[in-house]
Amino acid sequence: MTQYRLLVHRDVLHYLRTLERAAATQQPGGLRDRELRALKAGLRAIANGEEEHFEGKRLGFTTHDLSDCAEIKLPVIPESRGNRELGSSHRLLYREFEPEDGGPPYREVVCFEHRGGNRPFDVAAKRLGRAVGVRRQTLHALGASSDIAPVRQPLPPDLRKALAAASGVAPARGAVTAQQSPGRLASRKDDRPPGREI
Repeated sequence: MTQYRLLVHRDVLHYLRTLERAAATQQPGGLRDRELRALKAGLRAIANGEEEHFEGKRLGFTTHDLSDCAEIKLPVIPESRGNRELGSSHRLLYREFEPEDGGPPYREVVCFEHRGGNRPFDVAAKRLGRAVGVRRQTLHALGASSDIAPVRQPLPPDLRKALAAASGVAPARGAVTAQQSPGRLASRKDDRPPGREI
């Protein structure tokens, strides 16, 4: 089983912290407590490569191109229409990236939302800057852990920069020509998006 390093979009991390505070003041089994347990289970599942246990599937192009993403389905609210169960109420969408340091691959959690009205897909598209009806360039897979996992892509520049800032190490690109004082590495902590890695 492949292990993954988990990156969490700052809005998802903020929602996780909000759920933790709300769940602490509610009765066990309340809505916020169930959402919190589902989100934590989803984070563990994608970090441990267990997406098949949560009806995981790779996404494609509908109104937005999310072909570099996958989803897992998480039960929070029992829902039915007539006598028919509607299945898991929430979706966790994520992407996967090739490591540049020889470590495990990265998975980035983009959103955790109720499935109603295509909300997970609309939220993910907005967070990823995807325009309606616009197809992205064909993905060149570096590998995928399974046929239900997202296509593994090269690490994008914004995540590379954020990871370098979080570790306190300057990105390697340009390090040979950079003018630095002896014994000091350049660090760009001000460029670090909050809450990208947990």
